[in-house]
Amino acid sequence: MGQCQVSPRSPPLVSVQDLRNIIFADKYDDKYKLGNLYDEVFDNIFIGGEPTALNESILQELGITHVLNAAMGTNGFSQVDTDETFYKSEIIFYGIPALDMPSYKISKHFKEASNFIRRAVGSKKTGQRGGRIFVHCVAGISRSATLVIAYLMTYQDTNLTDAVQMLRSKRKICPNLGFLQQLIDYAAKIDRCR
Repeated sequence: MGQCQVSPRSPPLVSVQDLRNIIFADKYDDKYKLGNLYDEVFDNIFIGGEPTALNESILQELGITHVLNAAMGTNGFSQVDTDETFYKSEIIFYGIPALDMPSYKISKHFKEASNFIRRAVGSKKTGQRGGRIFVHCVAGISRSATLVIAYLMTYQDTNLTDAVQMLRSKRKICPNLGFLQQLIDYAAKIDRCR
């Protein structure tokens, strides 16, 4: 991505409210009520929550080769206590100790998370395909969704609106307002660098 910088005067490509309108467009549709333990949201990319992350047999059934824990930690309330030693199988693990708070700077993890996902499944740019990744947080709707959206923008040449729509068509997602703003800022940076 280089060292491109966004001018503070750059107009936003999309607003937080625009993204919320996409996320909640069909909020009364039963298909999108929280309840799926996991969903495949893009080729070989699954998003889910803590119950699936802690169930190695489900991960093995899905053929998961990589796990990205976007809520790594031990406080028990908003974090999931897994690390590379938790998975005794051949799963490659990466953890990010993100908190699901609007003030948390999740964007500092966009590059490393996107790179990990790309190494797991490949990308449109490289044409390589490989493993299957499970990206999770506690509920599988905010931190994990935010990181997958960043990956789609970074390595699949997907714009922010399309990435949110794509994930929303596959799973109930709800990144917090701070994360949505950071995705908007990241999209503007990507746009400036192209």
